[in-house]
Amino acid sequence: MIVLIRCNDIVSDSRAKKYIDFYERAHLDYTIIAWDRLGQSSRLPRAIYCPVRSRYNQGGMRAIRDRIKWMWFILKTLLLLKDDLKIHACDLDAAFPAAVYKLLSRRHNFLLFDVFDWISDTLNNQGALVSKVFAVMERFSTSQADHIVICEPERIRQIPYDISGKYSILQNIPAFRSNEFLYNDPAYRFQNDRFTLVYVGSFTFNRCLDELIEGAAQGYYNLNIAGYGDKAIVDKLEHLKNHPGIRYYGKVNYTDGLRIMYNSDIIYAMYSTVTPNHRFAAPNKYYEAMFVGKPLITTNGIIVADKVRENRMGYGIDESLESLIQLIQSLTADDVKETSEHAAALWQQYQSATDLYLNTTYSKVMQLNHLSES
Repeated sequence: MIVLIRCNDIVSDSRAKKYIDFYERAHLDYTIIAWDRLGQSSRLPRAIYCPVRSRYNQGGMRAIRDRIKWMWFILKTLLLLKDDLKIHACDLDAAFPAAVYKLLSRRHNFLLFDVFDWISDTLNNQGALVSKVFAVMERFSTSQADHIVICEPERIRQIPYDISGKYSILQNIPAFRSNEFLYNDPAYRFQNDRFTLVYVGSFTFNRCLDELIEGAAQGYYNLNIAGYGDKAIVDKLEHLKNHPGIRYYGKVNYTDGLRIMYNSDIIYAMYSTVTPNHRFAAPNKYYEAMFVGKPLITTNGIIVADKVRENRMGYGIDESLESLIQLIQSLTADDVKETSEHAAALWQQYQSATDLYLNTTYSKVMQLNHLSES
């Protein structure tokens, strides 16, 4: 049996969701271990949910306590499952307890460590002790993993251990057989001639979201925004809910998020250059921009910006409101149209890549031919 583990509700997690969709299409036996931290999401079939309630993006001892409870829940749940397991652990806080289980269990278990983010590289401001603890966890999880999946080839430079011969690459490419759910919807349009920027994703302090919201509040562009996370950002958007140039949709599912992007002009995907993980970012937005045929704004000095410029599908700017406003004021409708066409043309190179990976590399690594139901 396959066990996929992810520390969120999975409903809005596009990368985890594509594996589950694949299991369903292939009629595979699987279980999900997930964490609906706020207890507000719809429940997925075959999912076992961690009962711990926890806020997103909280810090300090409470965050450590809740994360330990989550990892203990994973270990207990795996011990209760009676089969030999093919464990797909999404990120470190799933991989570490799964690695402990694999070491302790006498069953014939397989562990795949899917590195969504190299966690110790997000802790550059958390002190030496915290960074050391997570580095030890990463080393242990990497050594115990039978296979490792990374998001982009450049990310191999982040992992300071030898994983040669036991890793593969699955980029964050949307996995859809049809784009019929993308259609022009007046609900996402504004009654003016300004460009409409869009952000759909998690609300964190290091994504330049304050700058994005402030520029819309000052009237330099319209803003469609959806997501969840940092309370200060949510409160700011709630305060601006009557602003004629801003629409906040809350937390949305993946297809609705893509439809909002499709009905906007430019996708916003900024990162922080002081965070090592962000310099190696493999964002969904890069490939989603191709899928919906829209330009991308991202951060100068990271790998994504290099790719965006090389493929003429967007713009790199500095991490400031002034840089964002300067870019928007420099653009014409023809500029955006031409860049949109480049983004859409690139999609032809990637549209079948996810299916190919899942049906070949992933199936071989996980030995899924032995798991199919009759």
